[in-house]
Amino acid sequence: MQDFLTVLDYAQKNNYPSNNKKGIYVEYLQHEILKSLFSHTDKVSFIGGTCLRIIYKFPRFSEDLDFDNFGLSEKNFEELIIKIKKDLELLGFDIEFRNVYKGAYHCYFRFADILHKYGLSPNEDEKILVRLDTVKQDFEFKPDVTIVNNFGVFTEVRHNPVDILLSQKFLTVLGRNRSKGRDFFDITYLMGQTGPNLEYLKVKAGIDNLQDLKKKILEFCENVDFEDMYNDVKPFLFDPKDGERILKFKQYINTNFDTNNH
Repeated sequence: MQDFLTVLDYAQKNNYPSNNKKGIYVEYLQHEILKSLFSHTDKVSFIGGTCLRIIYKFPRFSEDLDFDNFGLSEKNFEELIIKIKKDLELLGFDIEFRNVYKGAYHCYFRFADILHKYGLSPNEDEKILVRLDTVKQDFEFKPDVTIVNNFGVFTEVRHNPVDILLSQKFLTVLGRNRSKGRDFFDITYLMGQTGPNLEYLKVKAGIDNLQDLKKKILEFCENVDFEDMYNDVKPFLFDPKDGERILKFKQYINTNFDTNNH
């Protein structure tokens, strides 16, 4: 278990924003959970915004740990969570958890004696929540493996390839009942690195060409208030100027989509 001041010192030396100490410590906790998880299973692959933050260094904080699930049963999941809890307790954490099995496997980890102790909350009983979600994945691909070395935590992490992460982000945007600013932010960063995996989009959503995807995204954006989207994600951004990625998302898709996705 890293001392709070040690975590903040690491963050300062690695250009984290100093005004979000809770976000910094949550990211450290996420690293400890990842190290434990991947020491016990190879049946999941890291996805989502926290994957983009930890693996690809996207400049925004992210709250949840999301995974594609390749054959992990409910019983396996329960056993895995108990092992993670034991590992974290050995590090000195006071932790409790609750599992929920509703369409996917979810775990809510709650860490006590941190927020109040380090002056991040006036409430003695307030706990840090880290949510872990796994969703069944039936699309076949080989996950990438990256060695992560942050906050003194050294571990291998299995994660989805970047083109599939982009495809998943597009489908997340199209599938949400209530839009989230972080999705639009992540898409602009991902499009600077890759194009979407069209085979994935075809299997999952019947989208088999970039023109169709672009059309669906732009149509969806007609009903999105991007000022609201910016305000939604602003507390998590390392640099508020990055809000331009959200405010100008439609223009970006309109003018850059085809050239950025070969």
